Amino acid sequence: FLFQMDPTRISKEHVHCVRTLFGHQENTDFHDASFENQEAKLMPESCRSMKQALQRAVQKEVQRVMGRASPRPEKAAMEALGMELYQRNKPGKLPFAHLIIDDKNIPSGTRKVNLTSWHHDKGQANLSNMTFNDGRLIVNQDGFYYLYANICFRHHETSGNLTKRGLQLMVYMTKTNLKIRRSDVLMKGGSTKYWSGNSEFHFYSVNVGGFFKLKSGEMISIQVSNPLLLDSSQEATYFGAFKVRDLE
Repeated sequence: FLFQMDPTRISKEHVHCVRTLFGHQENTDFHDASFENQEAKLMPESCRSMKQALQRAVQKEVQRVMGRASPRPEKAAMEALGMELYQRNKPGKLPFAHLIIDDKNIPSGTRKVNLTSWHHDKGQANLSNMTFNDGRLIVNQDGFYYLYANICFRHHETSGNLTKRGLQLMVYMTKTNLKIRRSDVLMKGGSTKYWSGNSEFHFYSVNVGGFFKLKSGEMISIQVSNPLLLDSSQEATYFGAFKVRDLE
């Protein structure tokens, strides 16, 4: 701070203080604590103020050179925890799956039929940190997941005549836990349609979706009625899941 002062205004008292301070620093090794305290008491008020200002300036410069001060232990712990959660749940590691229907292996039937033929690595299908086996999507990580399914039914007159009775077009998404030998329907949707021969083309789409708590090892599967009426294009019939967050 001395360099910021006007040289023409530096008094003899200031010069004396500077000499006293630097002389005191050079002889510090030869002074004991009691002598240093006594010397500080005898120092003029202006010199003590100058000494304090100089000490503050030195401390500020040391902090600047050494970098930002280390964070408090509790703050450092919170930052470490936040980084751990980010690494654990960053998008590249979150489980997800998008499966499309395999049009070459669609089963027959009119009632609730299990769909086991899906593609997980073809076209728009994708799979990461989940397992697909025997037509079922297997959860590998506990967590809250968003599950979804879109199933389309269609019929053209060239495919033959339909029954004059109502067609029940239903979709079920089921969770199975083999450890406790239990299956639960998580979602279902559909309607009864009357597709007469008076129309050339018929189409109906069912979409279901929701958040669910899933455990590792649990399996998700799809059942439909009248599977031979499915629209087998990848943008029409598919289902999937993606993890949203960990369990509490």
